[in-house]
Amino acid sequence: MLATSILVGFWQIWKNEETNIAHEDERLNFVLQRVMKDLSTVVEDTARNVVMLAGTPPIQGILTARRNNSVAEIARIEEAIWKDRLAQIFLSLAESNRNLLQVRLISLDGKEAIRVNRTGDKVERVTPQELQDKGRYDYVRQTLGTARGKIKYFGIDYNREHGEIEEPRVFVMRVATMAFGKNDEPLGIIVINIDMSRVIAKMKGTVRSPKQLLLINEKGTYLTMPESDTSEAEIQARLQAFRTSYPDLAARLDKGWRGGDNETVRISNQSFIARIGQMRFDWSDPSHYLLAVTMTPMKELLAQNREMQKQVILFTALLALIGANVAYILTRHFIKPLQLLTDAARQLSRGATVDSLKVDGRDRPDEIGVLLRSVYEMASNLEEKQKSMRAILTTAQNPILMISQRGIIQHVNDATEQLFGYSREEMVGQNISMLMNEHDRKHHDGYLQRPSLSRPGKILDGGREVQAMRKDGTIVPIHLAVSKLHIKNELFFTGIMTDLTELKKVDKMKSEFVSTVSHELRTPLTSIKGALGLLRSTSGDALPESGMKMLDIAYANCERLSVLINDILDMEKIEAGKLTYAFALFDLVPFLAEVIETNRAYAEQARVSFVFTRPSDPIVLFADRCRLEQVVTNVLSNAVKYSPDGAQVEVSACVEESKVRIAVRDHGEGIPEDFHDKIFGKFAQADSSDTRTRGGTGLGLAISREIIKAHSGQIEFETAAGEGTTFFITLDIAPEDQSFNRAQPPGFLAEQLENTRHIA
Repeated sequence: MLATSILVGFWQIWKNEETNIAHEDERLNFVLQRVMKDLSTVVEDTARNVVMLAGTPPIQGILTARRNNSVAEIARIEEAIWKDRLAQIFLSLAESNRNLLQVRLISLDGKEAIRVNRTGDKVERVTPQELQDKGRYDYVRQTLGTARGKIKYFGIDYNREHGEIEEPRVFVMRVATMAFGKNDEPLGIIVINIDMSRVIAKMKGTVRSPKQLLLINEKGTYLTMPESDTSEAEIQARLQAFRTSYPDLAARLDKGWRGGDNETVRISNQSFIARIGQMRFDWSDPSHYLLAVTMTPMKELLAQNREMQKQVILFTALLALIGANVAYILTRHFIKPLQLLTDAARQLSRGATVDSLKVDGRDRPDEIGVLLRSVYEMASNLEEKQKSMRAILTTAQNPILMISQRGIIQHVNDATEQLFGYSREEMVGQNISMLMNEHDRKHHDGYLQRPSLSRPGKILDGGREVQAMRKDGTIVPIHLAVSKLHIKNELFFTGIMTDLTELKKVDKMKSEFVSTVSHELRTPLTSIKGALGLLRSTSGDALPESGMKMLDIAYANCERLSVLINDILDMEKIEAGKLTYAFALFDLVPFLAEVIETNRAYAEQARVSFVFTRPSDPIVLFADRCRLEQVVTNVLSNAVKYSPDGAQVEVSACVEESKVRIAVRDHGEGIPEDFHDKIFGKFAQADSSDTRTRGGTGLGLAISREIIKAHSGQIEFETAAGEGTTFFITLDIAPEDQSFNRAQPPGFLAEQLENTRHIA
């Protein structure tokens, strides 16, 4: 009975070729799905790496160095420090992932700012002289200007240098995204080149023979057919032979098959059976896609069928002689590999390495062989990813640690040990409060329990500066960027730190230098100014007209230099938090009239007049009268400077709910559009050559903005080319009951206390 059942089954296989074809189709579909999934996994990992690099602290550090430093040399030093740190992160990533050929930061002008190359097993940062201008390439032009978080994928093709295919031939795929600061200020683009030749070579082990796997890009290039050392003539000869042997399949591929995500289609005729599928890494971009094909020549399939017929005859004879033994052997033939696979999976779950596993049969040509190879490769990929993450964590120059929601330290890297002086064993398992100063330690546990922290997502607040404590009790300033992650439904926090000690020293040196120079200049300048004033008042008749003119010029230059020094000192006081305010109640209406009258002589010299639309009712403010006069005077003088002869500067004040809005309008040329974002910066001047003739230090609006911020107000502007500019100053009106604390501006200190910073 057993022999009869077996003979009937084999007879059906022998007589029914469709069964074999259907069986082969299932195998090809399985392999194709596996290949497409592996490719997607590599690209998705790279996309995550691109986004991770775009959000690292050095990105914000470079932008801050460019924007905040007024001393050019210091700015260059700070920017170079941040670039070196970003390059170290690039190097760590490239060393941990052998699939990466290049990691680059390309500036907004299309020029490379940082580039890390892989050559064989060697990963190194290129010198500044080797950096290239990539602005003309499509992947740069198409990525620039995209929104934050938008990832751009560029299809797999030969790597080209200067427009020529690089030898030996290597297929690359580029993944790019824009890098922004915390205020959405763009820095450039992060680009990663994937070594697709290496990725594809690893995938060939998934199929029975390399010739059964074909990958074709949107340009019609066959990615799996030529090896890296194959000549162009050999490539063309192979392609022609393929088209000659399988003209139907080649014609279908040349047209470019279009399908849906994860969709595969069977194609077969007398020559072959194949499965074809299309991959798009970004389905919103139809211009880049990849065709994946697994195929088996029908001749090979039929040869297997004839071989199977011979085996049927052989097995029939053997079954007649040793039926029970053959059944046992067949059982062992299929069950043993599955048992080994089960044991291997159990060992992996216990932390065993892939090399220690005993999984025989990976070279088998059947489904079990495919399954064994797939499981082995998945385990290898998982182990490689774990090694990569450990390598990134260990070799990162920035201190990195991970804590649980209860604040217990889970992991730290070497840089964290170096920064705080604790060993890894001393930190892991302890509460993160051991690294905090006394103030933050009191508030930290309550901060971790805030409901807002339970929402998954993004870097908290874009990072912040905090004071941490070393093992020896010393305080170290750090920049802390915290992100959340969920592992098995449990919330964890990862902190990336940057030691700010050196940056603080540089800032202190800059401040001391500017303050010393300003103070050393002010004393002799006061004496010179007094002497010139005395000469002008007592020697007017004794000097010729040319001499008096020189005295007037010298006196005016002393006035201008005195204003510059005072502005610099005010700016330094603001940055150091030492600028004091004397808040008091006063009526804004007569105050504006007085300030306008004070500046009227200056306006008349420029042949400009003031027009004040005086409010009918009093407007009571609680503010520092002198500082507010400094702000209004600055805005009025700017309006006069940029007004044409005979023009009017219009001043008004109107009440809007509980606030008053002061408006100063001129009829000049307006502010250039490319200068809008810089107008409140230090030493900001729209046109340096023109501004020299009109005077000004470039600090007035920067100081004015800080003074208005201290009053919980706003300073804004509206401008139109050729029509003029209007500056608006918005302030709170004093409450009618006057029951607030008059020793400080309402809401100002309360806001400072509310913004107390904690380590999270």
